[in-house]
Amino acid sequence: MKINSSQGHFRIFLSSLTSKTMNKRCSLLALIALLLLPFQGSTQTDQDAADSIRIIRGVPGLAYAVFSEDSILEEQVVGYRAFKSKDKISLKDRFHIGTNTIAFTAYIAARLVEAGKIEWTTPLLKLFPEFKKKAFPVYQNITLADLLTSRTRIQPFTTMADWSRIPDFRGNIIARRKAFTFYMLQQKPDMENFLQKKIVFSLAGYIMAASMLEKVTGKAWEELISQYIQKPLKITIHYSWPLLSDTASPAGHWSQGGYFHSEDAHTWVRINPILYPAQEINISMPDYIKFMQENLSGLIGKKAHLSQETLQFIHFGTIDYSMGWNNGSMNDQSFSFHEGISLLFACRAEILKEKHRGILVFCNSGDREGRGAVLDLTRFLEQEYF
Repeated sequence: MKINSSQGHFRIFLSSLTSKTMNKRCSLLALIALLLLPFQGSTQTDQDAADSIRIIRGVPGLAYAVFSEDSILEEQVVGYRAFKSKDKISLKDRFHIGTNTIAFTAYIAARLVEAGKIEWTTPLLKLFPEFKKKAFPVYQNITLADLLTSRTRIQPFTTMADWSRIPDFRGNIIARRKAFTFYMLQQKPDMENFLQKKIVFSLAGYIMAASMLEKVTGKAWEELISQYIQKPLKITIHYSWPLLSDTASPAGHWSQGGYFHSEDAHTWVRINPILYPAQEINISMPDYIKFMQENLSGLIGKKAHLSQETLQFIHFGTIDYSMGWNNGSMNDQSFSFHEGISLLFACRAEILKEKHRGILVFCNSGDREGRGAVLDLTRFLEQEYF
């Protein structure tokens, strides 16, 4: 991936907005006028732009932050916790980060590799030899690193239809994730990946990697999150929709049945706990910043719980997509990022290593406009800070 220039970002940003409907032209013109002002590092200007994006995209709320390895350069929220409400989002509100969860799983794997409990090259079937006879031949040699970089033929398993066909496995969560791993080894390979050798993100692959981590530690992934991330970084991580653990949290939103709406705490849209290691963390902006600063600090050779070499491997060890992070260059500098896909929320995390900067953006809408709002605001912040 090559992102060429800030001017290119500006054109992408405007083109993404100019596709909006006619009744939004006035708001669009106001935003363009704002964007044409010189960038002065103005928090108010950024907040006004964020709110304009929110209105144009028709999403309830946005939260964003720009940070260095040891400070927060900007942190703001705009909008509301629920559509058509006046309950404003706060900086401490929790958001669902969807598939950005995989960066946390990769981080745990790295901690265990550095502790000597597992290796990147450890084969899955070395830990689960009882699965060999029934596993498809193409899966016989896949390793922990293969699963974390999506260099396997494991099916993507990214749709609600996929999730609904997970068998009703019994036992504790470790046993259920192990059973899921066996189940996936018996599923036909993803043929697009198999024939074209594309990098096809596999949500199931991350669950299988998590099962390997559970096998070598005897601890559930949730316990490993607590041991290696929550306690050392002094942050709080919850799972599934934020409303389930805090009724004051933002509601998730999407377009279903012909209209855009929020889902309450007891929504029918629930994810099987087996899949938590790939997509189910919810976290506040201040706490997510701490995790991102841990990554950035280590990448530039400063104090972190992982070595610089290991963090470089996680973010940039394989071209285009490494372990929970897409990668490439921006303005000829090392750039890693991931867009957190979720049904009811949207999220994007970015690090520009050589400039010692990072960006986080949250939205409490998971549909096309929510993802668009996150990307629009990210591009705007890149103009100023990257």
